[in-house]
Amino acid sequence: DRGVLDRYLAAVQQVVDRHDILRTAFVWEGLSSPAQVVWRKAVLEVCEVELDEDGGPGPEQLKRRFDPRQYRIDLGQAPLLRFVIAREPGSGRWLLLEMLHHLIGDHTTLEVMHAEVRAVLAGRGHELAAPQPFRNLVAQARLGGDAKAHEAFFRSMLADIDEPTLPFGLIEVHGDGSGVGEAQRMLPQAL
Repeated sequence: DRGVLDRYLAAVQQVVDRHDILRTAFVWEGLSSPAQVVWRKAVLEVCEVELDEDGGPGPEQLKRRFDPRQYRIDLGQAPLLRFVIAREPGSGRWLLLEMLHHLIGDHTTLEVMHAEVRAVLAGRGHELAAPQPFRNLVAQARLGGDAKAHEAFFRSMLADIDEPTLPFGLIEVHGDGSGVGEAQRMLPQAL
């Protein structure tokens, strides 16, 4: 029911409030270089849409309407997480489509986020570990860090790999692989 949906969205908002990365936007207009900006408060964008009774299953309609190849998340508006809700014609059940931009999340981010949402919904939000400030990661990245320490880390992580892991059958490259061509093409501005 709608009450369950609203409680879920309120729990997601609490998780967004906890984590800097989920309140991050990207700005570049008028700047010499792009910058990540962590907002103090970023309210979830929830769009309620109506589905067509003759448009097929509700989940499929949402997927078509908000296909990431066509629908874009505004990088300048945190959070880079959007929700679309709709009442499915016929069944009356509520549907939710979650869209997360890859700049702020991956599979691990989603696992953490969903685990924290479940904890909040179960009344255990106070038990969650304090989140790590994103500024610490940004500062570390900007300072560069110790190249030898990075090399040692990856050597230890990859120590048991003794053969190349090449995609797309590239091990079958003829010659030395240096015969690479280059092409340039102007794309229409609409792309």
